Amino acid sequence: MDSLLWSTLPEHLLERVLLRLPLPSLLKFRTVCRAWRSLLCSDGFLESYSSISPQGPWFFMFTNHDYKDGSTFNPISNTWHHIPLPSFPVNERYIPVAAAGGLICFCASTDGQKNFAVCNLITATWRKLPPMNNNPTYLETVGMVVDKGTGLYKVVVAGNHEISVDDITTEVYESGLDTWRMTSSMPRGADPLLGTITCNGVLYSWCCDPDGLVAYDTYKDTWSLIQTPTPDSLVSNTILESRGRIMMVGGLQEGNITSAICVWLLNVERMEWVEVDKMPESLCQEFLGDRTYFMCVGTNDVVLLYIGGGLRDMPMLLYDLAERQWSRVPDCTLPDERLIDGLIDGISFEPRLDILV
Repeated sequence: MDSLLWSTLPEHLLERVLLRLPLPSLLKFRTVCRAWRSLLCSDGFLESYSSISPQGPWFFMFTNHDYKDGSTFNPISNTWHHIPLPSFPVNERYIPVAAAGGLICFCASTDGQKNFAVCNLITATWRKLPPMNNNPTYLETVGMVVDKGTGLYKVVVAGNHEISVDDITTEVYESGLDTWRMTSSMPRGADPLLGTITCNGVLYSWCCDPDGLVAYDTYKDTWSLIQTPTPDSLVSNTILESRGRIMMVGGLQEGNITSAICVWLLNVERMEWVEVDKMPESLCQEFLGDRTYFMCVGTNDVVLLYIGGGLRDMPMLLYDLAERQWSRVPDCTLPDERLIDGLIDGISFEPRLDILV
């Protein structure tokens, strides 16, 4: 292509071309020169970009126990991208606790206090949130929602000051006001896992005791407990959202061995889990070997399954919730010296250029 032709291309035509490029190409494009970077950061381009369908999810996998390094897997191109983490304070260990709409929420514990930060990995921007009103000693669950129309977001934190499930308070951070506010307490006795999913404006966490889901309505600021008994001998289960439905991926044990990995759909009329798919036995054996536990993260119909805890050369799998298809993930392409600890942990996020922190 004639370079002179490109140099004289009107900006509005160049913008239309750029809007049709995949995100990895845009990331390379903005490094060419200041003028092109300015174009990609302009209000006009970002407004047009906001109407584009999500190009995700992507998966950021951490490669050391300090959570300061890692690599990003793009399932659309089936490749790894080396996107750096924000420059968090060196004396604080920020761990990802929630993600939504292009943003990731991190939490650090410093001198017994919980500090939260929100970042956009794609734009390399982040901000530290103000201190909570009643900073919890122990976190029970953290969730996040983003209004795609306005770009405003909320961070919902439930926690307490004792190792107890009797008095779990809730605070909500609103980016438009830059403040935290106290809301309702979680139902007494609920013991949720830290992670959440968002489905139709409601945050859901899986509870091991009592067996079911705990839900937080982000519009009404109220909690509810939903009885949804899970299958017997369930291990390593994670709830997921898929096109307005609540799904679950988990393993089934026989003795001390995980013999199957299955996918369930929550039947909201009967409030029970219905098995809809099962990993082929040979692939399950290849993935787990003689191990019992695994981890999975996902959003927007795509799930990544992996063996956590720093084991090197462990297989990773993708599962497409819509197509019900399993596939293998290529090895991470980071240099060996940055993979000494293997892949420790991961989080899924929607890569966006237009969402501000």
